[in-house]
Amino acid sequence: MEAPGPGFRFQIDATVADLYIVSEVDRSKIIGRPTVYIIIDVFSRMITGCYVGLESPSWNGAMMVLDSMVADKVELCRKYNIQIEAEDWPCRFLPEVIIADRGELEGYGVGNLINNLNITIENTSPYRGDYKGIVERFFRTVNDRIESFLPGAIMKDYRKRGDADYRLEAKLTLKEITEIILRSVLLHNIQEIEKYPLTAELIKDNVKPTPLDLWNWGIANKKGTLRKVDQQRFRLNIMPRGKATISRGVIVFKNLSYGATELLNESIYKQHKMKSIEI
Repeated sequence: MEAPGPGFRFQIDATVADLYIVSEVDRSKIIGRPTVYIIIDVFSRMITGCYVGLESPSWNGAMMVLDSMVADKVELCRKYNIQIEAEDWPCRFLPEVIIADRGELEGYGVGNLINNLNITIENTSPYRGDYKGIVERFFRTVNDRIESFLPGAIMKDYRKRGDADYRLEAKLTLKEITEIILRSVLLHNIQEIEKYPLTAELIKDNVKPTPLDLWNWGIANKKGTLRKVDQQRFRLNIMPRGKATISRGVIVFKNLSYGATELLNESIYKQHKMKSIEI
């Protein structure tokens, strides 16, 4: 009911993984718990963006998962030693609507998403995670897998006085846990969804309720709202913005000076009567 086809409405959410990780430079140092960001398509349940980082839920993390949403997924997986074909994860599009809570989509980039890329942003009410139940279900599944076999997983119900600290068992780095999360995403995209409300059209066409099959069927049979965008243009629209001051040949921002050869021309410099500029 919320989405007539793939790409109409995406849900975005973040959660702190139930796992401690170690530094890539020195594996004896525990650096904390990673935050997992996910974007999921409401119609097909296809995961369209994934990012694992050390930021708490904020615009910085949301910016990275939004970038993965429009990225070439073959190239994205290759960075983490995963070989896939384009048809295994055929998602690099902009949606009509993104639904989030205020934790992820608070920042300067939201206005650019709305004004420049024509994406509608919907924020849920506080403490209403059930409004994003589809993506919340994926997080529960991932954390269940983590607890079952990964070193450094949080075992809340089993620790007693004198027991070994499970944090000291942490062995995985950020890159390694990202690979595991990406493999979980690929597995999710081909697994059948329990209790998916199949329509008469889906039953007639004998479509399996897997995200990949639902996505491909929706692309072929439903009204398309998906839009491709150049990744560099997209990045310019989601990056943070700020005010910089102008002097001859230099733009100064946060006490750092950036050379600007255009400003060395005296006539151009005189034309720019502004003392500051948005960058």
